[in-house]
Formats: sequence, structure tokens, C-alpha cells
Amino acid sequence: MEKVTQYKVISSNSYHSPAGDSVRLVYATRVSKVVPVAAATAADLDAGRIPQLPADRLDGLRRYQLLVPANEDELAAVTDRFTTAAADLSRRHIVLFPTAYCNMGCTYCGQTHRKQSLRGNHRDAVRQRTLAVLEHPQTRAVRLDWFGGEPLMGYATLRELARAFLPVVDRRGLEWSSTIVTNGALLDYRKIKTLAIESRVTHAEITVDGPPEIHDQHRPLKAGGGSFWKIVRAIGQALEDDSTAGMTFGIRTNVDVHNEDAVERLLRLLAEHGFAHSRVRFGIKPVHSWGNDISAMELGKQHFADRETHWLALMSDLGLNFEVLPPEPAPVVCPAVTRSDEFIVPDGKVFSCSEQPLVDHLAHTAVGAVTDEWAATAQPRPEGAFDDWHADVAAGGRGCSTCPLYPTCGGACPKLWREGHWPCPSFKFNIQARLDLIATMNGFTLQTPTLAGAGA
Repeated sequence: MEKVTQYKVISSNSYHSPAGDSVRLVYATRVSKVVPVAAATAADLDAGRIPQLPADRLDGLRRYQLLVPANEDELAAVTDRFTTAAADLSRRHIVLFPTAYCNMGCTYCGQTHRKQSLRGNHRDAVRQRTLAVLEHPQTRAVRLDWFGGEPLMGYATLRELARAFLPVVDRRGLEWSSTIVTNGALLDYRKIKTLAIESRVTHAEITVDGPPEIHDQHRPLKAGGGSFWKIVRAIGQALEDDSTAGMTFGIRTNVDVHNEDAVERLLRLLAEHGFAHSRVRFGIKPVHSWGNDISAMELGKQHFADRETHWLALMSDLGLNFEVLPPEPAPVVCPAVTRSDEFIVPDGKVFSCSEQPLVDHLAHTAVGAVTDEWAATAQPRPEGAFDDWHADVAAGGRGCSTCPLYPTCGGACPKLWREGHWPCPSFKFNIQARLDLIATMNGFTLQTPTLAGAGA
């Protein structure tokens, strides 16, 4: 016996396929895949009916988990998948803060920056902790990230530590990835090349909040001056050099009331400067609280989603790379829900959540210190405040418990949920427009227009 999954979103619109068939698109969220299905089949799935189809076509629906066993508790099945992934200690993720300082003074930032670097006993303890994780027989894959503050303010520390870790990675044949989250103001081509080749940073996430005059105002340097053109030049030079091909770039734009009208100009400008490149991916995100009050500048969720609909279509027209809908289910929603992930700050404290370090009123949320006895071994970090997140959702404690998008987004941000905010991703509020865009990008034509901004 079978039933139609609860984890699906079916387009309101119908489309003509390139072959001329009438179809609707189904986002099968247990596998995070968009599937075109005949209009009659979509109507059955929408009504919770098993379609009357030949066996091979029913098998296709089963493959996308649109049809599941009738007795399956789907929420439990999805939660079990998340729980299993969170408990997997063969994949480890360590985030290091070379410094607690940042050379920018962005108004929406919730961190407090101090001129404090990772040094002395704390640096030795970080090295020992990371090497213990790398050497542990259970470890098969490692992601080592550089965060802050501004990690390039601790560039020498970053290079020194990477040199200590990479020989072990090579000797053990570990799967490796490394991201640096940087404001880009200290980036130049030489640094990018060193990071990519010597330190094996595989991805740089850089925030650009608008065209030059908007970005430089929205993300002001404490010493004065601007950073927009320096960022653009540095990335542009790296994209022309095959020796840096191991590094990709993410361009993140944080949007609030002050720069929302400048996003289109930014996208067009970066496209003109060669950023429609296979190594560059764009992400446009609304600003949100890190425990600080940004209510005066924060955009409403539906307002942001409606504006984003235009930006997504524009990025497609400009040939920029971006994610229309998540193409894979979230393995783990975020580091805060798995003890295989940890954040280590310059004063030696260890946190479980990326939005707790360097936030004064959250200093007490540290789960331990890198100088503690446990840290000298490869054992997982101590429990944090959000390691019970999956049990919370499974018990019906959050809106995620009944949301069809839960397998794909995993709940977005447990911290924001528990602070009383609603962190649902923007694709929940403009998913019909995204499905329309996917249809267009794949040669389908709209058959029955409805409200393009309609949510799930």
C-alpha cells in the first residue's frame, strides 16, 4: 500500500513542454528535485490520490519519493535522516577565527570586534585540536573554514595553521574543503593565489552590497575609503588565472531598506565585469538579527520575496550563476545541530553556532574552551543549545513539523526560531515564481498564468 507524500510543492501554473505536452512542475522536497508531470497526474498528486499510471511511470514517482509506503511516518523518516547525518563523526567541520577584529563597521552586524588575535597557548591548542581530528581513524572528510571578524586581519596565522594541517590531509587522503568568509577589503590577486594554492582554500564567500557608492556606504571601512573596486579587480584577476581554478567565489548581497533599490544595478555591473563565470555564484539575502535590533532596516519576508523574484529572473537573463531552488536536501541544517561542527574564537572559547561568537551577550553560550581536556582529543564538542533541534521538530514543536519544505531546508535556523523570529527561507514565499523560472530555463512555456509571487 502507498500514499502520496506530504513533502511536495506543485506548481499552480501549467506549462507546455518542449514536446508540446501539458505539464505542471512538482518540487519533490524529500529529494529536492523538480519533476515535470502530466497535468492530470499533478491533479491526482495534489488531491492525494495515487495516479492511475503504467508501472514504469509509477516507479518514476517512487524514485522521487512522491509515492511512499502508506504506513510510513514521513516526519519521523525525514528527521531520522537528519539525526543520522548529525551523528556522523566521519565528516568533521572546524571553523577558526584568526582574529576577533574587523576593519569594517557595517550597521547591520551584531558582532563586537576587538583587536584580539589567535596566539600563544590558544594557537597551540587550536593546532593540537585540529590535528587530533585530522588524525583520528574515523575521520574521512574535513571542512576547515576561516571566519571572523575579518579573517584576513589574521592572514599570517591562517597561513601558518594551514601549513600544519595540509600534510596530514594528504597523508591520510582525506576529503577536503575550505571556505573563507571575508569582506574582501584586504583581498588582492596575490592573496587569492596564495590562499588557493598554498592554503588550499576552495571557496571564498565575499559580501558585496551594491554598486560602488552603495556598497562603500553600506559596508564602510573603519579607516575610511572604499572596497568595491578592489574586490572586483581581485576576483576578476583570479578568474583569468587557471592556477587559482581550485577556488570558487560566492558573491553575497545583504539587502535592507537602504540598498534594495540598488541590487539590479549591482547585478548588471558585475555581469559587465565578467562575473557571469562558472566559478562565481550569487546569493541575495535579507539582513537579519544576530541578537541586535535591526527592525528599522529589515525587510518584510513577503516584500523581500517579491523583489527577489525580479532579481532571480534578471540573474538568469544576465547569465549569472545562482540557486533557483536547493538541488539537494539539507544533510544537516547548520553546525549548531551536530557535535561534529565547532567554532573556535581567538580567546579559546568554542561555540556550536556561527551567530554566537563575538556577540557580547551570547558569550555565556560557549560550550567549552579549546584548552579544555576534551579538546586535546578528537572527541566531538560538548553539547550546545541546539543539538536537540531534530527532536524538537519531530515532537511538533515548530512550524517545520508540518511544512512541505522541511526535508529541503531543515528548519533554516534553530537559533532564530527560539529567539521568536521566523527564519523560513525566501523560496517559501515565492516558490511559484521560482518554478516558473525553472520552466523557462528548461524550454517550457507558460500555459495558465496565476499570481507569480504566490508562496507554498
